[in-house]
Amino acid sequence: MAPSILLLGLLGGALLGLRRRTSSATGAAATVGGLALIGAAAHRPLAEAVRKAGTRRRSGTLAVSFVVSHPVEVVFGFCRDFENFPQFVGALRQVRDHGDGRSHWCASTPAGGTIEWDTVTTKYVPNRVIAFTSAAGSPLETSARLRFVPDGADTCVKIDATYRVLDGTMADALAALATPTRSGELEADVRRLGPYLDALLANPDARPTDT
Repeated sequence: MAPSILLLGLLGGALLGLRRRTSSATGAAATVGGLALIGAAAHRPLAEAVRKAGTRRRSGTLAVSFVVSHPVEVVFGFCRDFENFPQFVGALRQVRDHGDGRSHWCASTPAGGTIEWDTVTTKYVPNRVIAFTSAAGSPLETSARLRFVPDGADTCVKIDATYRVLDGTMADALAALATPTRSGELEADVRRLGPYLDALLANPDARPTDT
């Protein structure tokens, strides 16, 4: 890959990422500059290679185990409702559970857009296991298993998951190349389950609601 092409893409992606961390005026300038650089890269012969490289970066695995200081019935009861997940997983914007084993998920992308996909529950054992996978034709391929193991009065939560974006835009690919992968961010988010439940159960009326 020609260094100049990649450099243009990285600079454009970095500017798009900057727009979310600055004032509206600065953000607008960053957006214009970022799109201009991305446009320059997009007209190069190897633009498709850049897009594919950035898209491949939007994948990862998660294997984490942590203890939540609440009984297994409480932790499982919260996690079985996927609509609760955006409350502690930052990248998720919304989850709609259809109530028949199917759910619709919406998450933010590196360039500030959204990606949406459907999942199907593949295993459900009350107070023990929840597993799901992405539906056929989804733009994001994912598979996850959550296990709940009693640990005295607490619960050990074990999560194994994989995710891979199958196809993405040039802007998202370039932003992904210019920023760290989200695997570490995702692990930090899921570990917030315990503190979130602590706060929620201490003050149920403080729970966020959809607007």
